[in-house]
Amino acid sequence: MKKIPWGLLILVFILVYIGALTIPYVAHKKVSSSFQESFAKRTFSNDSVGTERTAYIDDNVEALQYRLRMVEEAEEEIILSTFDFNADQAGKDMMAALSSAAKRGIKVRVIVDGFSGFLDLNGLKGKPWFQAFAAQENVSIKIYNPVNLLKPWNLQARLHDKYFIIDEKMYLLGGRNTTNLFLGDYSSSKNIDRELFVYETAAAEDSSLLQVRDYFEAVWKSPDSKAYTCSKVTDKISACGVELENRYEKLQDLYPESYTTWDWESLTMETNRISLLSNPITSNNKEPWMWYALTQLMKQGKQVTVYTPYIICGKEMYQDLTDLTANGTDIEIITNAVSSGANPWGCTDYLNQKKNIWNTGVKVHEFMGKHSCHTKALLIDDRMTILGSYNMDMRSTYQDTELMLAVDSRELNAKMAKEMEHDKTYSRTMGDDGTYVYGEYYKEKEMSTGKKVFYGLLRVLTVPIRRFL
Repeated sequence: MKKIPWGLLILVFILVYIGALTIPYVAHKKVSSSFQESFAKRTFSNDSVGTERTAYIDDNVEALQYRLRMVEEAEEEIILSTFDFNADQAGKDMMAALSSAAKRGIKVRVIVDGFSGFLDLNGLKGKPWFQAFAAQENVSIKIYNPVNLLKPWNLQARLHDKYFIIDEKMYLLGGRNTTNLFLGDYSSSKNIDRELFVYETAAAEDSSLLQVRDYFEAVWKSPDSKAYTCSKVTDKISACGVELENRYEKLQDLYPESYTTWDWESLTMETNRISLLSNPITSNNKEPWMWYALTQLMKQGKQVTVYTPYIICGKEMYQDLTDLTANGTDIEIITNAVSSGANPWGCTDYLNQKKNIWNTGVKVHEFMGKHSCHTKALLIDDRMTILGSYNMDMRSTYQDTELMLAVDSRELNAKMAKEMEHDKTYSRTMGDDGTYVYGEYYKEKEMSTGKKVFYGLLRVLTVPIRRFL
């Protein structure tokens, strides 16, 4: 019997593995009639002021200060959900603060995505720090869909939610990960991001806070979420635990404002209603609940402005955008200019797909700010603001868990609209004649030769895998 060459066996294995990794996600699911019916029954606006107030946070240092203050406010439980959790300066700040809360009897639950669990919580550099954190009494950590190379069909689905809940009285939700890029002032490299702080003034059965807590409990109890524990406290892990204790003391000197009493009423603005939008939570190919919800809400407006770090649309999304603009909805999108974008996949896809995006009838502003913009948000007319973790791409639409808050508030809408208009002055947009129109403060950033070559290669290599980026 003739032997099969090893090279051929390896090639077959690689092809089968790639198939197992991608085939389950090739077909895009449609939204079920049951979800459409349940969504149609929801109300996203209100004529009177509701019980929840909100603050709009667009500064990285302020975002860390809020988190530290919120930890001090906790009386029973703290919940943190994050896609990325690094053992860098900001990450250690959070671990130190949460450890201090656990020591005073507060129940702390943290859930992290499987990639961060693989690279950070179990990585050589971060593991002793997270082991020290996990060893604390009252601290429970889970990893959503841990990386398992023996199950490639699960590797695509990620936990992309970012929120921080204190008891049943306040929470943060947005696009910030728990790293130096998003919290504090520890790095010259930053991402511009926005998030919402929500403060509950009186208990309400339909509050967004309870919606977020219920969502968390569903993810926490999901079979896709696995416990992360410290099996043995070594000398190195013990030393990291001591350092976290010392770091908590230093935090009070670094951020003294976070250790004073805050007047939450004066820091926040009124809202009429806040509602949670989400994707399915199972780690598989998903129905596009979030995209459906956003398009249905956009249909109700005449003017829509979108913030998204990058745009990677499938044919169904292109069609939805085309239908919206054809039916009279004016849509503008602010996204990173290619030379300043932080995501190479999104940048190269934009170079390939720019004409298809413009052909939908939307107007794209290519933003060239000091830092890359990571914000995910929509404004619909002058009342509705939607903000959270959802990128306008196929991964956020069909593969990842995502959360957005739909907020009925003229004050919040006006505040964000002013910021969007400011960012447009740092952008360029395509005119009707096919040439660019430049904002007042737009400054072209020349890409290096190496980066041009890199993007040139990616433009070819990413074509067959763009729906997985």
